Amino acid sequence: MSITISFIYLSENFKGEFLNPASDLFGFEICRKELWGHKILKDLGCKVIPALNEKDLFIVNEELEAAYEDCLIILQNISEISSVTNYSEIFIEIRVNNLLKFVETALKNKNDLGINIS
Repeated sequence: MSITISFIYLSENFKGEFLNPASDLFGFEICRKELWGHKILKDLGCKVIPALNEKDLFIVNEELEAAYEDCLIILQNISEISSVTNYSEIFIEIRVNNLLKFVETALKNKNDLGINIS
C-alpha cells in the first residue's frame, strides 16, 4: 500500500481544475515509521512530517508553512537522512519534491486548499 498526497478543498467556490501535480506518491506504508517518522527528522527540526508516524496528516493554514520548512530541511540534509534510514537519496528526493509541489500550490491558495497525506 502507498502513502499518497491529496488536496483538501476548504472553500466550496474554489475551482481547482488546474491542480494536477505530476505525482501524488509519498512512499510506502512502511515509510511512516522507517523514514518520515524516524527520529532523525525530529532531530533536524521537522515539525509536521514526523507526525505521519502516528496518523494521517491534514495540513492547513500555518501548518502549510511548517510543512514547507520540513521539506527544505529534508532536502538540505538528504545524505544524512539516507544513511540513517537506509532509503536512497533519490527515493527521498522524489517523494519530498512531490509533497513540495502540493505545498507550494496550497500556499498560493491558502484560504482554499489544505493537504492530506494518508
